[in-house]
Amino acid sequence: MNVQGWPDDCFLGALTPETREELLKLGRMRACGRDENLVVQGDPGGVVYLLLQGRVNVVATVENGNESLLAIRLPGDLLGEMAVLGDMPRTATLTVRVPSTVLLISGEVFKRFVHDHPDAWAAVAAVGADRLRQANLFRADVAGYEVEQRLARTLLYQPRRNIRRVGAHWAADLLQSELAMLIGAKEGTVQKAMRGMKELVESRRGRIIFLDVPGLARLAEMDPPDYLAG
Repeated sequence: MNVQGWPDDCFLGALTPETREELLKLGRMRACGRDENLVVQGDPGGVVYLLLQGRVNVVATVENGNESLLAIRLPGDLLGEMAVLGDMPRTATLTVRVPSTVLLISGEVFKRFVHDHPDAWAAVAAVGADRLRQANLFRADVAGYEVEQRLARTLLYQPRRNIRRVGAHWAADLLQSELAMLIGAKEGTVQKAMRGMKELVESRRGRIIFLDVPGLARLAEMDPPDYLAG
């Protein structure tokens, strides 16, 4: 985390202090209520958002009407830039999960800003590359692993910003329904898989508790993040 308090793995944390301060002066603050849609899939892209506080789910609806949770955005993240920079309709709906605060910036203003600030453009590119990497990991997991392994891997993929200590254990701030959409499975299937993993994880008050990190990593066939391994 940098001295301004933004984690290094988010868009705002990747900017220089001077660029970040200038960017935060460009938009207007907006308080958002739970379940409010910031944008709707298919709408034109006229603004970008900086998430300053709260959580936002990125949800895409496919042709058969099913919804897929593509990602969960956390404070410091950039939202809606793809439609603005690509001059295309919104590819997903942004739904506020908890009361949140965002900064709205005009798309044209944002495009001029990143053009004039190389570190901002580099941060946008890094965000895009990381999101593509995550999408590729999820697609590969769907093809290569059974549900329990996909659950374990998805939990270990969670960014540090979405993990907290709950008593003696680490926990991911995820609902079972969100976990199901992230791995491309029905919620009932995830509930059944979680029962089979009861020695490793449990669902408690909107969080997934990691009861046995080494066991979870063995099931996932991957090394846990350093902060979980310690």
